[in-house]
Parts: sequence; C-alpha cells; structure tokens
Amino acid sequence: MQRLRYAAGGDRLGPVPHQVGVPAVMAPGVPALLLLLTGAGTPHRLLHEEAVAPVPGVVAESGRPTAATAPAPRFEPTETVESAVSEGHRFRVHFTRQGPNAVPLADVDGNGVPDFVELVGRTYERVATFYVDLGFRLPPDDATTPGDNGGDGRFDVYLVDFARRGDGAFRMETCLDGATRCTGYMLQENDFAGYGYPSDQEAVEILASHEFFHAVQAAYRPNLGGIASEGTAVWATERFEPALDDLEGFTRYYLESPDRGLLTDPSGPSVGFSYGAGLFFQFAGERYGDALLVALLEESVRQPEARWPLLLDTCLRRDFASSFDAAFAQFSAWNLGTGARATPGYGYARAEGYAPLVTTATGLPASLASMRVAGASSRIFEVAGGASFVSATFEPETVTDIAALSLLVAAVTDDAVLRVVQVTGPEPLKAQVAAHDATRVLVAVVDGRPQGLGRYGQLCIAATGQDAACAPVLPPPPDAGTDAGTQDAGTVDAGRPQEPIDDPQDPSGADGGCQAAGAPLSGAFIVLLLGRGLRGRRRSRSGKSRSRK
Repeated sequence: MQRLRYAAGGDRLGPVPHQVGVPAVMAPGVPALLLLLTGAGTPHRLLHEEAVAPVPGVVAESGRPTAATAPAPRFEPTETVESAVSEGHRFRVHFTRQGPNAVPLADVDGNGVPDFVELVGRTYERVATFYVDLGFRLPPDDATTPGDNGGDGRFDVYLVDFARRGDGAFRMETCLDGATRCTGYMLQENDFAGYGYPSDQEAVEILASHEFFHAVQAAYRPNLGGIASEGTAVWATERFEPALDDLEGFTRYYLESPDRGLLTDPSGPSVGFSYGAGLFFQFAGERYGDALLVALLEESVRQPEARWPLLLDTCLRRDFASSFDAAFAQFSAWNLGTGARATPGYGYARAEGYAPLVTTATGLPASLASMRVAGASSRIFEVAGGASFVSATFEPETVTDIAALSLLVAAVTDDAVLRVVQVTGPEPLKAQVAAHDATRVLVAVVDGRPQGLGRYGQLCIAATGQDAACAPVLPPPPDAGTDAGTQDAGTVDAGRPQEPIDDPQDPSGADGGCQAAGAPLSGAFIVLLLGRGLRGRRRSRSGKSRSRK
C-alpha cells in the first residue's frame, strides 16, 4: 500500500516516530448510542450511524475529519495523520498511530503499514468489486471536490474513534450532476474496542459493505429516505457475505412492529426501524433477484422526485410482471415463518436466524371495529388453533377503498407454518383455514399500497361451532380434505408463497419474475401448503455467528 503522511489540518509531512495510542473516552454529555432494549431485555443491534440527511449539491463547509472545524468524530490537532492506498488503488485509508483515534499498531509483515489499515483497504476493494459485479455503479472520484479531497481522486476512508456512539458513517460532500452522481467520504471506527464484534475482520466487512453502499446510493440519487437508504444497505451487507449476522440482528426492529408502515421514515429512538426494513429488501432480493435492487436505484435517477415505493412499483410492473402491493402481501406471508417458526421450504432461506414475528393475541370469536392498517404495513392477530376451521373477514369502512388490501389466515404451530390462505380484493375479504392440527392461527390484514394514508375497517375472526355472523365458517369444498398433506395446493409453489395468480405458467418463480399481473385478481384466493414430510425436518443452521445477539 502506498503511504502519505500529513497533519490533522491536511498539510503533508515527512516520516514521524510511531507513538502508542491512548484509550478512547466517551465525551461527557454525549448520549449513549441507540442501543435499545426490548421489553424482554434482549438488546437490539447497535445502529451503525446517526441518521444524517444528506444535502445534495452542497459541499460540507465544516471540513473533513482532518480539519479542526470538523464535527466529531475527527482527528485531534495533536495527532499525526497518515494514509495508505489499497492494493486495488481505488481507496485511500487515513489513520493515526497515536491519540484517541489510534489504530491497532500490529504490523506482522513489517511493511510499515498497520495490519488493521491493510485489512480495511482490502475489504473495501472486495466490497467495491462485489457491487460492480452485481451491476451497481460506484461513486465518482472526488478529484474535483473543492477544498480537501484527501490527496487525490480516490475514495477516502477515515479511521476515527466513534466512542461507541456508532461505528461508521458516509458523509456526502458534493454532486456532479445537480442532485445526482454524488460523492463523499467514509468515517469508520478506528479499532472496534468494546463493540463486541467476534473479530476485526467481521467488523470491517460489516461496516465496509454497509457504509460503502450508502456511497453507491449517492452515485445515483442520495435522497431516497431513511427506510430505503438503511434498508438497502442492510440488504447489501447480507448479500455481500451471508455469514455476517447484521441483517439478523436488525430484523427485530421490524418484526416487533409490522404495523408500522414503510411509507414514512421514523425519527428519534424509532430510527432503528429503518434498519429493520432491510428485511423487506432481503425479501425483494430473494424473491425477484438482485436486478430489482439495481433497477430501483437506476429508476431513482429517471424519476428524481418520486418516492422509493413508487419507484419500486414502477420496476415491478415494468420488469417483473408484479406490483408493490402484490410483493408486500407476499412479504407479509413470508414473515409468518421466522425465528422458531422457520419452516423448511417456506419463505426466507435463513429465516431461523431472524427475530420472531410479534403478534396481538385475542380470543375467539373476535370482532374489532374501526381497526386501522397503515399503508405498506400489516396488522397481525393470533388466536387459538385446534378447531376444524378458523374463518376471518375484513370489510373496509369505505367499501370502494379495498384496492391493494389482502387478508392472510395461517395455521401454525410453535415451530412451523402449516398452511396459509390469502385473499385479495377488490371484493370484501373473507378466508378460512383448516386448523385442526394447528396450535395457533395467525390473521393478518395487509395494506400494500405504495402511497396513501391508513384505512379503517372491521376485522372478525371465528372458529367452527361459534356463532359469529360477521365471520361465518363455511362448509369446505367437497374435494378439500382437512390434512395438510391432502389438501390441493393447485399450481402454487409451497416453497415460495406466491401472490394471487390466474395463469400459472411457472409456479417455481425461478426466473426471478412473478406470475401475477400488476392488478390483483378479483376475489382470488390461494392456499399455500407444506406437507407433513416437511414438518419433520428442520433446516440446518447456516453457520452464521450468533455471538452478538
């Protein structure tokens, strides 16, 4: 790696003696970083950075972290800052050997560059190559950036002490084409001391893949909003290296609050939800392929004012014969089988590592009037199983306002999803599921609209033998058995729940497309089955680390 030494203000210097760093101390008055606890006392994953909205086209006036006027984290005026160029020559890594921002000084190969710095450079090179291979753009170089650009046009990574208030952040500086083709630099934790990562390599892989994807986003359009920005960055880390458990740690933020819509960016203590939304983009990647995520960013340049759900809807309709609402309904179905309920062949490839879905328990029969469901969200209720059938209905207060609504009724046990029935408008939603072998039945009302306010309606749930006029249990069709192994699944692929279909040409969905047309099939319903042979098998662990959960 090539090296360049310069003072904290940016002036280049000759060689200086190596100095041992001192421990980092958290500044007084600085709030503890967003390390929130659930009601059960289980910690959420540490968020990587504080949410900072980028300002397109505006050069940061406070300067890079080598400047005394830069906001924290930054290098101290007394620290001598060096830099080293990665072997692939795309990155320049800036670091110091003394003071609170000192990097680990081990240098096993004796080439004068700390091994930690070389690890950072190698990892960013791997990440950049990986994203290019997926089809993404890399950020433009910063050779023309006014003021300090780190010494050349390479992408700059500054290793500074976050004092456990975060561990990385992308800082956007300027845009080369109005509000698009933006570039900036990276801040990354200098030593990860006290962060609990299993190794420096895993820590750097997570930070490099997550934070550099923010730079990739800025190479298109930087103002997609917190949910799309953080959610796709979490997906990118999982896609880069599935053995990393960042996505798994963040799923709790979403699966504890599936009734919170994806259409509005959270703020304050709720900002972790944006990271948890990575689960939606993980679904999108598994269901439709990497091309959908690439198309989303490309479309953001063509429609610079459109919000990300509408951009995604455009891509799904144009390239995948689907729609946002159809995809969101299927996403909600996949979420029924996470954590202990992860079921072989159903939903996510690695759902056993995800947090469990939080539901609202209610008795039978149940009638909930004026129940609200927000756009791009689901309201999920849980009732007892064991009855021959459980029926549910949802009728919006405005009978004409039923587009993009779905009703899911799922028979489950504590450790498996047995079968799921889904109905989609435009008619009032009515569905029932065989529940004789289920310990629980989950009922989800799903609003899959990519824009708009919440909708109100009446949800009714009843079981066989209960007098509930608003959710009657109907006699099953003559050819429908009551056993999961004998009911007819039609042409639907049980391994990957599909949205309603009327022309099942390819039930496997292996081409990354989707069988449904953009508009839902009127009054359609599907039954998704998992045979008894699947129930006895549990998917082997994926080998992911669980040490930080």
